[in-house]
Amino acid sequence: MKIIINTSNLYVGGGLQVALSFINELKTIQNTHEYFVFLSLAIEKQLDQDSFSNKFHFYRIDKSPSLLKTRKEVVKQLNTLEEEIQPDVVFSVFGPPYWKPKSVHLVGFADGWVYNQASIAYKKLSLLKRLKMRLHTLYKAYYLKRDADCYVLETEDAKEKIVKMLHLNKECVFVVGNTYSNSFKDKSLLDRKSKYYVKLPERNDNEFRFIYIAHNHVNKNLTVIKEIIPLLQKYNIKFILTLNSEVFERLFKGFEENIINIGPIEQAACPSIYSQADALFAPTLLETFSASYPEAMKMEKPILTSNYSFAKDVCKDAALYFDPLDPEDIAKKIKQLIVDKSLQNELIDKGTKRLKEFETANSRAKKYIEICENIFNKSKGNKNV
Repeated sequence: MKIIINTSNLYVGGGLQVALSFINELKTIQNTHEYFVFLSLAIEKQLDQDSFSNKFHFYRIDKSPSLLKTRKEVVKQLNTLEEEIQPDVVFSVFGPPYWKPKSVHLVGFADGWVYNQASIAYKKLSLLKRLKMRLHTLYKAYYLKRDADCYVLETEDAKEKIVKMLHLNKECVFVVGNTYSNSFKDKSLLDRKSKYYVKLPERNDNEFRFIYIAHNHVNKNLTVIKEIIPLLQKYNIKFILTLNSEVFERLFKGFEENIINIGPIEQAACPSIYSQADALFAPTLLETFSASYPEAMKMEKPILTSNYSFAKDVCKDAALYFDPLDPEDIAKKIKQLIVDKSLQNELIDKGTKRLKEFETANSRAKKYIEICENIFNKSKGNKNV
């Protein structure tokens, strides 16, 4: 089979990390398929193309099809490449891809804003921004329905919601869970001599560090940190964040004493940051499947997160939960975790057990390819898969 792997629209966030992990895992999977990988600039920057065999072919897509001003140009480029390659299947790792190829098209999707219209996260937006978000999600939903033949979601809950929203045939919607990337298995990345090792400032006495690797999306609820810091003055706490300097200055000016901001980092740098933290703090309001949870479990860090179904479905009993809209409750749970070493160890142990139930990066990649094989075989007998 000839498979196009399309990442032309991925520039930030978890989707980019999953795509990188998937492409790298394909090197370890034995089959006769030929891969034609469309790379966004952000993906290309983090991918070692020289480490791949000659069954991989890479194409840099300089602009994103998600931007209206560049879409026509990019879609023309993608169409030309598809015509030259004549693939059996196109897999856009995450969509909407804003491109409808002629070949059978599998599209991944993990934007909870689109299919969780009742989420509390919408209430964090101003009326104008809420209206814009509603329109934006309808816009995404339109292109998602238009451009894909089949879909792959990260949870059964997401599948049920997207099937209902877009009126899809369930047989064309697949589920493959998220996980941590293989960077978290590479012990060399924890070596201080590694180029990917990010050294944090030296600890003060009795310092407790919470980590949250996330962009400043409203659903991440990062600004609640400013509300809980004054409630924790008796504790030596630091929050490790990965925001760009402009965003950090705008959101957290005056709170620098309690925050270590290291700026955006590459995937390979994540393990070194986790290794210097004490726990994951994820006050998120809306997710499909956050990779932060299995990452923390893999790095043996206790998890403190929102008491919402999307978090509990993933973490089960391997987390301490709080109301992310109640600073008093958050501060209470933080204090509980800091002072109770046995609770920390209990959560770590439960996380280690829970981790065994998730996909691995390798099993996830294999399932993606199996789905591509499945829909190709079906498409040979039925053009409308």
